[in-house]
Amino acid sequence: MAIYTPRGLKIRLSVNHVFALIKRLYPEVDAFRVLKTTEGIESLTSMATFIAALTCFLLKVDPLYIGISACVAYLIMTFINMTGFYIIPGLVMLGTLYSYISGFSILLIALLIVGYFLVGWQGIIAFFIGKFLGWAISQVFELQQMKKIKEIVGVPLTASERSFFNAYRMHASKLGKSLDIDVSDEELTEENWKPAFEDLAVKWPEVVSRFTIE
Repeated sequence: MAIYTPRGLKIRLSVNHVFALIKRLYPEVDAFRVLKTTEGIESLTSMATFIAALTCFLLKVDPLYIGISACVAYLIMTFINMTGFYIIPGLVMLGTLYSYISGFSILLIALLIVGYFLVGWQGIIAFFIGKFLGWAISQVFELQQMKKIKEIVGVPLTASERSFFNAYRMHASKLGKSLDIDVSDEELTEENWKPAFEDLAVKWPEVVSRFTIE
């Protein structure tokens, strides 16, 4: 079982669990907005490395420091996502905006062009190496966290599921709703969450069509 965000991010949670949580926020915040916020949170590491690289390119710093900056930016944002502690005002909003335009590789192409002319191919390679190292190191921590979560709840949760829960909690906090991601049997009934689901189905049928139930 899984649901998918508008841009195709897979969230390995049941439809009734996801929409039971969203129903707490509905109609003030609808399902589409929660799913886009999820994408924004998931895009934060990519956005951070993009900003770090662009800054380094513009300042024409040494390739070594370009790689270090990309790696550190990736890791910092990974830990922010792991803790759900978004203390920087507007951070998630920027991530959501970034997710809208990053999928077409426009930003990456622009970054590579700027990088080539300002720091050369060495700087570009350093950026990719630093970003890869940041991703590789973060995977170690992600696997450790997945193992701990599995020991507690019985199932592993990936970064995608965590991004959804963080998105829910962020909106719930603003609305004064419960931050608890556990839902009651009553909340899990279709009669409860159906209005929020149908709202998404009417507005974005192509998104709902990708949901799976096993």
